[in-house]
Amino acid sequence: MQYWQTPYLGLRSIPKELNQFELNAFFTYSPKEQRAIFAKRDTLHRLALALQIGFIRMTGSVLAAVKVVPAELWVHLGKTLDLATPDIASLRSLYRRQRTLFTHQNVAIETLGFVRMSEHQRRALVRHLRVEVLSEFDRHRLMTHVKTWLYEHGILIEGERPLKSAIDVALTLAEDELGGRLREDVPAEVLATWMQACADPHRSGLSFQQWLSQAPRRQSIAQIREQFDRVQHLTQMDVATYAIPSVSDHIKRHYAQAMADRPPSVSQRIAETRRTIEVACFLHTALCTATDRVLAMTRQHVADLWGNGMRAVVQSAEARARTLTTFAKEVRELALDQSLREKELRTAILRAVEQVGGGKKLSRAHLTREQLLVQNNRHSRSLLKMLCALPFESVAPHPARQALDALREIYRQRKPALPEEIPAHLGKVWDEMLGDPDRQRALNAFEVATLLALRRALKNGSVYVAHSFSFRSRESMLIPSEEWTKQKTHHYARLKLPRDAKEFTEPLIEEVTRQLQHLDKAAQAGEVTVDKAGVHLPKLPAEEVPEAVVALREALMDRMEAEELPGVMMEVDSHTRFSWMLLGREPRSIDELRLVYAGLLAHGTALSAAETARMMPGLTADAVNQSMSWIAQEKRLREANTAVFEYMHSHPIAESWGRADLASADMMSRETVKSSPLARRDPRTKKKSIGIYTHIHDRWGIFYDQPIVLGERQAGVALEGVLRQSAVTINQLAVDTHGQTEFGMSLGKSVGKDVCPRLRDASAHKLYVTASMTVPEGLRSVIAKNRAHPEKIEPVWDEWVRMAASTHIGKASAVDILSRFGSAAAGEQLYDAGVQIGRLLLTLYLCRWFTLPDFRREILRTLNHGERVHVLEHALETGKVPRHQMGHQARLRSVSSSITLLSNIVMAWTTAHMQQSLVTLPDDIAALAVPENLRHIAPIQERLVNFRGLFLFPIERYMARLLPTLQPIRPVLRSMR
Repeated sequence: MQYWQTPYLGLRSIPKELNQFELNAFFTYSPKEQRAIFAKRDTLHRLALALQIGFIRMTGSVLAAVKVVPAELWVHLGKTLDLATPDIASLRSLYRRQRTLFTHQNVAIETLGFVRMSEHQRRALVRHLRVEVLSEFDRHRLMTHVKTWLYEHGILIEGERPLKSAIDVALTLAEDELGGRLREDVPAEVLATWMQACADPHRSGLSFQQWLSQAPRRQSIAQIREQFDRVQHLTQMDVATYAIPSVSDHIKRHYAQAMADRPPSVSQRIAETRRTIEVACFLHTALCTATDRVLAMTRQHVADLWGNGMRAVVQSAEARARTLTTFAKEVRELALDQSLREKELRTAILRAVEQVGGGKKLSRAHLTREQLLVQNNRHSRSLLKMLCALPFESVAPHPARQALDALREIYRQRKPALPEEIPAHLGKVWDEMLGDPDRQRALNAFEVATLLALRRALKNGSVYVAHSFSFRSRESMLIPSEEWTKQKTHHYARLKLPRDAKEFTEPLIEEVTRQLQHLDKAAQAGEVTVDKAGVHLPKLPAEEVPEAVVALREALMDRMEAEELPGVMMEVDSHTRFSWMLLGREPRSIDELRLVYAGLLAHGTALSAAETARMMPGLTADAVNQSMSWIAQEKRLREANTAVFEYMHSHPIAESWGRADLASADMMSRETVKSSPLARRDPRTKKKSIGIYTHIHDRWGIFYDQPIVLGERQAGVALEGVLRQSAVTINQLAVDTHGQTEFGMSLGKSVGKDVCPRLRDASAHKLYVTASMTVPEGLRSVIAKNRAHPEKIEPVWDEWVRMAASTHIGKASAVDILSRFGSAAAGEQLYDAGVQIGRLLLTLYLCRWFTLPDFRREILRTLNHGERVHVLEHALETGKVPRHQMGHQARLRSVSSSITLLSNIVMAWTTAHMQQSLVTLPDDIAALAVPENLRHIAPIQERLVNFRGLFLFPIERYMARLLPTLQPIRPVLRSMR
């Protein structure tokens, strides 16, 4: 069912306003329906039955009475049925006899194939809801889901009360079953201890519930220790011991959030089964979240430690230069000293050489490691003491775990030095420092090496913690082995991958060979230049904009009047009803509708609740705060974004803007408060920021967004956005250098998505070939010395497809998979196999990039779309993302989705007005409105929308569509002006 029909489901009266599209969709009749209509004897009865049939098709419920029939509907019925339309009073008088009304209703129900709900169907609905209520907990969305289910099964919607009763019954049954599983997993005395602990106050002065929910305020050892205390406390309560594997992470997060959003005193009054579920889920979620925070902040601490050491090394370059100058002077003095014998001179020179580094190779990494020994202090040691207490696991014995075990024993015995026998091998680069005669210095080196090894192990997933969301084992992220054995045939077919790896690699090798031949021909023809430095392209000339485009753009813009942002929002809302989706139902009042807009604006523009209230007369900061919590739900925001995106693309003009299967993905940074542990320094603006990664369709519009931390590779989030959306089908995704890795290209190809990167210094990239390929003589200078070995994927092909299938169905996110299989996983069989395939795919892509100018221009054009959209997003934002939005990932997602929704609203409004302007163009200008010209005119025209000032919403103009069941209250509207 389309987004534009769901708001009408269950209505009991005809809306006051219907557009032409809706009239055609609902009140156009099939031959069967026309025969039933014209079977009535007089015109009045025919029109009344036509109204009943169209109304049931629109709402899934019967029209109880005819109070108001929009004039547009009368005109449409008259044209469609070729009947004279009566006045409203005559039709109303027709239904003074209830028998006539019931007769028309029954005929309409029978004609459309609907039935009234039976007891058997009600039980079927409850059975269906028992599964749905544990995946979708929003009651308003559940009500919409139930109405949609009834409509699609041809069952009449006869009021919301029985549907609410069915939802309550299904939720009770599901929670009883869930509570039973919990009592099987956790002993009764442990559950009682957990419930009592949640009711007791904490020594910090907060309630235990509030203490567990606190997010870290900044990146520091003290904040890591606070989160570690939570892990220790919950571990002592046996929360880690009883992991309740029968409950999914999604269910745990929902019940945990429900408990966290309530005061502890209210939670104690919840019914027993529900409270048991909430307490167990809350404690497990708190444990996993605190563990994630400890490990994420540890990784950042080690990264900062290494970065500070490297910066100190770079800054000490002048000091090293001064040291070398001193060394040169000392050698000169020794050479001029005639009193020294040859043996004494040699000894003195060697002593001077040792003082400036001796014969060692002074690489930057080596100097950084030495600098870290100087910087290593009590903070790193206290961090290691905490890490030693965490229950790390690994599939095979791992040096990082062995090192932590050794440090645990050293700290327990309070030894000030490292034993002579090194307990773990942490790499050859550390052997010299760990063998230092100064065993205290060796202990410092061992601690630094352990931190760096643990950071790498956490990144590639070789070391993990069971009670964690982000740092869990790789095996838990994939389809279980038993399930994979049973269903692998289905997954191979779904991904369209062969069972034999050679059937995948051999066509790829043949295509790479062909493209190399094309590149060689292009070099011989002088289209590209090949030398030792790489493949050099002639500068792509700027695409000329025809004069016809300028004339067409000016004509369109002249016919589009400027509008305030509130008017833009309400106009798009009148077509999509995104406010209903954000609220979960039709707003009950004008103020409630304005509060929905207020919450959206506060999230998207980074305004505080108080600032938003001051810009919207009549609202209070507390009310705006409450509305922000209403709409801070990812599913609601995604649904609203999809509705606006689809509305924008429903206009014919959008088809001329680009391809339907191409998109681009890029990141926009938003400045944040400095104290957040998620904020990172933006290298361009030099300010603390958070990233918002958006996927922009080639025909404009954002169809997916997600917040990310700056400084991390974006290949995972690029693939994740394409896989998790359902608005469009994307086959090619254009990204920049940060969104591309060789392993990521392989994974993208396996799930049916081609990654098309705009690489920095693409001309300098080497091309990879296999040992069996025949390389054209003219390309030998740009062929990489390391050959590609696609045969490496054959032994792990089944495991590779298992990983791809897990990513495709959402068992694991592409972000997690590509985080585990980054450069830190080098040397692992699965990673190396993926890199080999990625090298061939990169070579294939580069050959096309060099030889196909139109393809290159298309990728650059769609990436420029993303940059242009970022300009619009920056125009909408007004300040820094506040601290309270940076504390939790869910709140950050609401910020990201809100600015995306506002951007889509502006683009959809511009698209609609451009489409309307096309109709009014004079004939000579209208002849220029061809796709070749229209594709140059983007639906981003900031000068047409005022984003600042007071937010005064034109309620009267759109009240009939947005508040159809509410009569306009004139005094209220006047007081809001």
